[in-house]
Amino acid sequence: MMVEAILTATAHIIVKHGYQGTNTNLVAQLAGVSVGSLYQYFPNKDSLIAALHQREAQTLAEMIRDITAQYPQVNSLHEHLSLLVRTLLSHYREETQLLRVLEKHFSALIDQPCEQFYKTEIPNLLQTMLQRWQDSLWRPNLPMAAWMTAHMIRSMLQAYVVETPQIAPRDMEQAIVRSLMALLCGTEGDVREPGSEPAARFAMP
Repeated sequence: MMVEAILTATAHIIVKHGYQGTNTNLVAQLAGVSVGSLYQYFPNKDSLIAALHQREAQTLAEMIRDITAQYPQVNSLHEHLSLLVRTLLSHYREETQLLRVLEKHFSALIDQPCEQFYKTEIPNLLQTMLQRWQDSLWRPNLPMAAWMTAHMIRSMLQAYVVETPQIAPRDMEQAIVRSLMALLCGTEGDVREPGSEPAARFAMP
């Protein structure tokens, strides 16, 4: 609970005051803990920001895990991807200010455990999800498909938060899902045309 209070305070101060205006004394005061207690977990403010990145990666992984588990309740890959993108987009919009600051100014402070979430944990979760819809895919190399899916979603959502284009959330969701369906199935829908050939991009050797 103390760590979460410290990270919540850090997020609030980073958004309000920026990097230069953030210090451990201010974080400790807002979190209601002593500076000594804060230093037991975080030696400096860079470690606080790295921990915010880690918390964000864990949050995304948990969301994807929950959505993957909803496989029995959805009827198609298109529907499952729509649910995934809608949920993640909603999260990014709720945390827009914090994520914008982290992505624009502090991306270099992503630490190794956090990188592992983005490089391994999240693609593995997406691979599990895609494997359940394997019949809808074009004879896929699932690890490659999952890796590309993870990076496509993350890069588009990051750009949406950082650049704030004049695109309605629903339009953004649909555009991402169409792009994913084209990537994974060669179509914006989720059903192959009878007699169509599988795309070579994910063909197994």
